[in-house]
Amino acid sequence: MNQPRQTFGQRTRIALWLAIGGLCAIIASLPLLQSPAEQTKRHAAAVLANVPPGFGLYVEDRMCAECHPDQAASYPRTGHAHTLRPAAEWQSAADLDGKAFPDPERGIPYQYRFDPQKGLSVTAPDRFGNESFPLRYAFGSGRRGVTFLTLIPDRLGQTVGVEHRVSVRSGQSGPVLELAPGHQGRKATQNVEHFGRVIDAATLARCFDCHATRGEIREQEIRGLEPNVGCQKCHWPGRGHVLAMREAKARGEAVPTRPPPPPLEQIRACSRCHVQAGGDDELEAMPGHIRSVRVQASELQQSRCFIQSPNRLGCTTCHDPHAPVSSDPAAYVQRCLDCHKPASSAVCPVSPKTDCIRCHMPIQTAENEIQWHDHRIRRASKSELQNQ
Repeated sequence: MNQPRQTFGQRTRIALWLAIGGLCAIIASLPLLQSPAEQTKRHAAAVLANVPPGFGLYVEDRMCAECHPDQAASYPRTGHAHTLRPAAEWQSAADLDGKAFPDPERGIPYQYRFDPQKGLSVTAPDRFGNESFPLRYAFGSGRRGVTFLTLIPDRLGQTVGVEHRVSVRSGQSGPVLELAPGHQGRKATQNVEHFGRVIDAATLARCFDCHATRGEIREQEIRGLEPNVGCQKCHWPGRGHVLAMREAKARGEAVPTRPPPPPLEQIRACSRCHVQAGGDDELEAMPGHIRSVRVQASELQQSRCFIQSPNRLGCTTCHDPHAPVSSDPAAYVQRCLDCHKPASSAVCPVSPKTDCIRCHMPIQTAENEIQWHDHRIRRASKSELQNQ
């Protein structure tokens, strides 16, 4: 039986539908034609869709906590979590209200005021009457002391800092006021120096670099300030890392782990901040000087333990930066025994299990009666042992 012939209009409609269908198939296959990098980029945009705008290469710390819950839980109790905050938000700011401190060198009494709205300030009534000087930022975890800093313009309009002449440390009956380290013997050559020493822009930038995760000094304020030493200060901006982790999870792949940096790299990273200015030069010139105990990184690298255990001894061997600093000597003795096992030839013949820290890392007292453990890991003298 003969099939009916299609009309020209029918053939046109069929061709049109076939063309539309082919076009849809091509459009649908476009993602498949993209390179793996392009597909990853498209997927990453969706993965990071909840990242708040304005963070740039940074992410919120809560995203770090998704994969590192234990470190995130213990971090708030560390000194790193309290290296910097507005002075008005410092937990002991209100306790300074009404306090007075007579400058032991200049004879000027300072008086402190705290107002929940205006913040913390100081006056020097004998010289400036009731005129107050604001204390804007509180530096330091409080374990050894807190120092205040205020940003002001210099004569050229450049932002400089004024480090307050008085610092605060915790005492049994409340805050204890004392001259801040480095202020002893300084004379005031301009009015503002009666309240503290002026810090130039370069030094000021280093202060914030070690006490804040990020921020930019502009005029007399810190823009984009993320105070304290957070995850992304030591591990660098985390957006790319979070992207890679979430991408792996989205693909159902094992999340890649990154090996810890080698000990020498750890020491160099920690010593960017845990070292005094000019410390290496000072230690080289005066290896036995008492102040060298403040330069822990250089001291450690000169120790026999470091030299004779290549690529094994670093800061994190004894210190977990994500946890509070332990004051229990037993915890550090155990670190010693991990290498100096009682059955090994490297065991101490005097006290093989208990006195490692007392005998080989004696406490030394530096400026302002601040005590430090000597990181040269040497043999203490009899007089040093008597003072422990």
